[in-house]
Amino acid sequence: MPRGDSVRDRLAEEGITPEAFRTQEESWTKLTPESRGALRQLTTRSARSGKLSPLGYNLTISHQHRFVWYRVAKVATRTILSHFATHGVTLDVSHAMRMRYPTALFDDYFKFAFVRHPLDRFISAWRNKVVLNNYFGFDDDMLEHMRQIENFARWTAQQDLSALGDVDHHLALQTRLIDLNHVDFLGRLETFDDDFAAVCTRIGVPASPPDPRNQTSPHGVGRETVSDELTSIVAEMYRRDYQVFGY
Repeated sequence: MPRGDSVRDRLAEEGITPEAFRTQEESWTKLTPESRGALRQLTTRSARSGKLSPLGYNLTISHQHRFVWYRVAKVATRTILSHFATHGVTLDVSHAMRMRYPTALFDDYFKFAFVRHPLDRFISAWRNKVVLNNYFGFDDDMLEHMRQIENFARWTAQQDLSALGDVDHHLALQTRLIDLNHVDFLGRLETFDDDFAAVCTRIGVPASPPDPRNQTSPHGVGRETVSDELTSIVAEMYRRDYQVFGY
């Protein structure tokens, strides 16, 4: 019997199945009390304590379609959520944040994520979270300062982008937001239509091209006008993303 099957069988005897994990209907980021109880069981000092992922991830899970999606902020998340809603995909874990999960229990679920060129993703985050919205709550003087993207990049570079509990997920390393040891499929925003169609086919959802959602207008800094300084700062900040994903 495969090791993953034996782990699932033992957990099932204790009443812990994939379906035990759900978020609250009234709060899509919070796990139900039953889900939290299951996680507490899994973290007790016992032979099964090592079955949870060592790190927490921003997860969306569907038991109906048997998938785990590692959400990467600023990489088509709203577009994907809208497509799932349009086609009636039930999201049992809707928008969990920094959730450790039992890897063996979800061994037969399809696990996917989407990534994006680090420079494009950073520019998108700056436009949406600084230029269009004061998401980080800067005072007026600081906000004006941060409207210069190089200043925002220097501010971001002072943070630990691998510490998901401390850094905002819009700025975190993409390699930190994905469980690279268990992901089955990595799509790219640059080839999104084809890659997302492959995901939809795999999970049994209509693969018609989704309508883009929450796209910021192409104004200000773009890849064609980016400064050498910004390129250098972003390359250093997101060195691991460039290396792992081949950008």
